[in-house]
Amino acid sequence: MSTSGLKGLVAAVLVLAIGLLGACSSGGGGDLAGGGISGTGVYNGVITSFGSVFVNGVEFDTTGASITANDAVATEGDLEVGMKVRVEAEGTTARSVAFDPEVIGPVESIDTVNDRIVVLGQTVQIEGTTVLRGFGGILDLAAGDVVVVSGFFDAEGVIRAVYVELKPAASVVEVKGSVSNLDDVLRIFTINGLSVDYSGMAEPPALQNGDFVEARGTLSSGTLVATHVEVEDPVGTALPGSEMGVEGIVTSFTSAYDFEVNGLKVRTTESTVYENGRQGDVGLNVLVNVEGTVGDDGVLIAEKVEFLSNEETAVGIEGAVEGVDAQNFTLTVFGIVITVNSSTVFNDESPAGLRSFSLGDLSAGDVVEIGGFVDGGRVVAVKVERMDPAESEFSLRGPVDAGSETATSFSILGVQVDVSGSGVSFEDEYGNAITALDFFNTIDDTKDPGDIVEADGLYQGGLFIADEVEIERIN
Repeated sequence: MSTSGLKGLVAAVLVLAIGLLGACSSGGGGDLAGGGISGTGVYNGVITSFGSVFVNGVEFDTTGASITANDAVATEGDLEVGMKVRVEAEGTTARSVAFDPEVIGPVESIDTVNDRIVVLGQTVQIEGTTVLRGFGGILDLAAGDVVVVSGFFDAEGVIRAVYVELKPAASVVEVKGSVSNLDDVLRIFTINGLSVDYSGMAEPPALQNGDFVEARGTLSSGTLVATHVEVEDPVGTALPGSEMGVEGIVTSFTSAYDFEVNGLKVRTTESTVYENGRQGDVGLNVLVNVEGTVGDDGVLIAEKVEFLSNEETAVGIEGAVEGVDAQNFTLTVFGIVITVNSSTVFNDESPAGLRSFSLGDLSAGDVVEIGGFVDGGRVVAVKVERMDPAESEFSLRGPVDAGSETATSFSILGVQVDVSGSGVSFEDEYGNAITALDFFNTIDDTKDPGDIVEADGLYQGGLFIADEVEIERIN
């Protein structure tokens, strides 16, 4: 996974679907369905790269824009790829950009099997598309480490991290979430597993259970003693008639025509355009990017819905680039053609450390880590990260191809994985050691999509020779 030096918090450019930069231009994405950005708009999403300011493939001028991080003045130099930000713009000119993480605090527990950590009582899911700063992976973390987490809440209240930064220390902690167990006499409440005491505030806010709040203060015996509590809109909707874009997780689902993203009500119509999926793929906990116009009732009328994840076809690739086709927005690793688009996050963790990094900066032989999913036979990259070759280990993760099992092999994304070596280790989906026989009896190559398996090893002559194989998901 990614490593890098520590950099400050913050925000400034890009969001939801951001164009490929440099030689790649705006890539396969585009502007708002219906003709591009022309009026007042609000855009919530992830910084995907630097070099210019792009939102949905449209370049935004940030000259003179107000940039903040945690409500403090920041600069564009404080920005990091992967941070979730909010941009307010007039036409293609950004008026403000704000970065506000979901939680800042010490790690309480670590679940290496499920790639989860608990921070201030909040469960944080680290995924193959998460950008990491200051550490290389979950195994590098220890209880007590202070992290900054930016991400999206799912329907169960788990934070799906898009950015996690390891910090040296933090005297002030912060958390966002919904109020529960409110006692407005003693002035205490909880956010998931964290108790918040706001009795010391001179002007406490009027709260009620269910309010989405940001709480900031210090830790004392496991309780957050708040100096600041503020009721927030999780998305911050725009005024009726304004253009709006929101990247996030479907947190409430009534139908494909009526659902919520990060708590924002979305309505689709017969003219809504779908990318990387179909209307029927909309469902609870699906990561999407929705663009459209805010109606008189505050509902976002979707002109475009772009899918940014699919758990059943999740892909993870770490290997050497074999070729780059900037014209068609693809790169090839292990013989697999991978498509990038305007929502792909580009991050450079190689010794070059390019801040403005895009598809056009990749060359054959570069080692990359790719997180994404399969859509209609295409591998779509959500994250492309160039690695330090000295720290890389080749791996291949994805659904097992139908009908590909033999006694000593199977294939993923058309790549044959050889597990005939005597030293190959096998693990089930819970991280328990199993035999090769158990492994082949568990995975089922009659499914479409097949079960998700990860293989670590070497790639030689078109064959992936595994030394470790793990079942990641039973579909």
